[in-house]
Amino acid sequence: MQSQGVPPAPSTPLGFVQISDKDLTEIELHSVDSISDLHRAHPEQHGKGCRPARPKPPSINGKLQSLDKPAICQSGHQMRRSHLKQLSSMCIPCMWRYSLACVALTLILLTLILIFSFLVQQSRALHTLSEMVSQRQETTEEISILIQELQALRRNLTALGDRH
Repeated sequence: MQSQGVPPAPSTPLGFVQISDKDLTEIELHSVDSISDLHRAHPEQHGKGCRPARPKPPSINGKLQSLDKPAICQSGHQMRRSHLKQLSSMCIPCMWRYSLACVALTLILLTLILIFSFLVQQSRALHTLSEMVSQRQETTEEISILIQELQALRRNLTALGDRH
């Protein structure tokens, strides 16, 4: 018993629903947008050997055919070139950073060597200066002893000259 104005139910099996070409196109466009968003969010995953599958327009009857399914990974000569380009683009900044680190380390070592040699030179100069100061003190002490002896001799001579 069917009521008036209600069309009869379609004759498709219960598990399958027909999708129109317009709906299928919208689904594919949404998938492409999602994949593009993923590539923008994770750029390091892009170009790792697998190219993103590009959706093909839907077939005329609205069903995917086995020919419409995209290949998952396209390998070949181009992929090797992209790996080489990626590797060289990664190595150049690494080598640049490595060279800068080597130059900086060399400059630091040269600076330390110059500072050390300056300190050694100053140490030698201080040692020589301290030796000269100690020699001067010894000389001053000898001179003061000689002056005392001369004064004693003068007194003795003056005392002898007074007696005669």
